[in-house]
Amino acid sequence: MASSLRIATVSYVDDNFGDNLIGTSFLALLEVALENYGLSSDDCELVSLSLKGFDKSQLERCDAIFFGGGGLFGQSYLGFYEYMDQITAVADERGIPVVFSSMGLNNMGADDGQVDAIAKIVNKRCVRALSVRENLPLFQEVAKDATFEVRQVADPATWTKFVYGMTDVVPDGTIGINVVRGGLFKANQRDWGLSQEMSYLADLVTLAESHGMPPKLYTNGSLGDNNTLRFFAEKHGLSDEQIILPQTTREVVQAIATRSKIASIRMHSSIISYSFGIPTVALEWNDKLPHFYKAIGHPERVLPFDKWDAEQTFQLLDQAKSAPEDNPKYTAYLMSTYAYIHEALGAHVLNSNAGAQRYDFQSVADSLVARSQILDTDEFDLRRKLGKAEKAYLKQFTSGRKNRTKLGTLTKKVDSLSSEVESLTQRNAELQAEIKRRFSTRLAGYLRRVARRLFQRRTGR
Repeated sequence: MASSLRIATVSYVDDNFGDNLIGTSFLALLEVALENYGLSSDDCELVSLSLKGFDKSQLERCDAIFFGGGGLFGQSYLGFYEYMDQITAVADERGIPVVFSSMGLNNMGADDGQVDAIAKIVNKRCVRALSVRENLPLFQEVAKDATFEVRQVADPATWTKFVYGMTDVVPDGTIGINVVRGGLFKANQRDWGLSQEMSYLADLVTLAESHGMPPKLYTNGSLGDNNTLRFFAEKHGLSDEQIILPQTTREVVQAIATRSKIASIRMHSSIISYSFGIPTVALEWNDKLPHFYKAIGHPERVLPFDKWDAEQTFQLLDQAKSAPEDNPKYTAYLMSTYAYIHEALGAHVLNSNAGAQRYDFQSVADSLVARSQILDTDEFDLRRKLGKAEKAYLKQFTSGRKNRTKLGTLTKKVDSLSSEVESLTQRNAELQAEIKRRFSTRLAGYLRRVARRLFQRRTGR
């Protein structure tokens, strides 16, 4: 029997597992909100869509579409905009209500064209609600003619600790050092390459060891990040125990959860740390980072580009304190996302608030922890990672074949030219021999004539 309610959730899927964590956390919060309204898994069907793997057929019979969050707005090198536009166009065509939750931008320096592109999406008829995790004034401006009020909420991954049921972990005295691919910085208009990152990481390792804090270097899981860490570890002689190369979202969470301090780079390395109350300091390689740290009350923990220095990072980390769960600001920040999801679900999907008094923080946390027992995304993550690795290998293999074909063609040309050169060399030798022969013959004839004239002059003949 078909479910009476069908909701599609859209998120970006990648092997940078911070992106996957957004979708996983949002889906868990949505399930809790449905439970909060008295609905079970028998009453509704949740369809998870990958932003770039979108297929119109997946929206058949959908009662609503929720975008689960992340920096999907903006037209950076990641190319999210066109997919956002396509999905909302289908929703407009079919009259499916769309709810945006915890949205952000990849880079805040949007020019007029990008602002117009964002406005084109958020002002479509299908869009019923919009909350953002950053840059509220920009979104308020582009949605000024909308029928809803734009709200600012937390990234859903701030609930990571409860989504994965890891509420009893304790700091182990180590410092986590986040490693990313070298090209990340220049792709985000920061003139900082791999060699600068390697020096920064090496200095952090030295400082950590000198302060009695064993360093644990880890990534957010992407192929490029993992290979950068492998390269660094080999170059600096790190042991296997000092590095963590996550292959799933869960392993990224585990790589962070028990650290005492985190020297972060990627956004969700900071967000996961915050969920567990772990003090962090980050490099400002993208404008979304200062927005997050301002939201949690610690704008001083983001180093601007001109202050990217291991000493600065370590000094700030030394001063940083944890964000305990009993801090009202912590619970209020996390609840901002749940409250929005709960409200949007009731107003725009269920069209009812009857019997749905919103859960408090502890109730949401307990429900998430209970659901963590059946959370199983590892196989999905591994398949995604394997698929990306295969594509990377295929690209290298195809490129290798093209290069070998090109090399074969060039080799044939060289062989042909070599043969031609050899032929020309032989012809040249023949011509030289002919010239010498003719010259010798003519010289001999000339000498004979000269000798004959001299003889004639002497003899008078």
